[in-house]
Amino acid sequence: MLTLALRLGMTLQDLRSRMSAEELFLWMAYNQESPLSDTRGDIQASIVAASVFQAQGAKVSAVDLMPKWKEEPAVVVDEAAQADEGAELFRAFLMVKANEANNCS
Repeated sequence: MLTLALRLGMTLQDLRSRMSAEELFLWMAYNQESPLSDTRGDIQASIVAASVFQAQGAKVSAVDLMPKWKEEPAVVVDEAAQADEGAELFRAFLMVKANEANNCS
């Protein structure tokens, strides 16, 4: 959500108050297809850099040149558990929105 808020020029509070859960899910799906973050630029830069090195005979790949922003966890991610966690977070979000709507009435 932070990346989306940054890209839209909003604060998180603005984003939460002005965006429906449905639209947020659409943005999340869009992010899977076309990342909103600067990751895409990092990938493009590493491809260009690898091409330059390879033209000079270096045995390097674009993956070797990707910046490491943080340590990668050595733990294997359980996709089912991650999906369950996402569903729980969404339910909690909806409950907060429902409570806000009830308090405004």
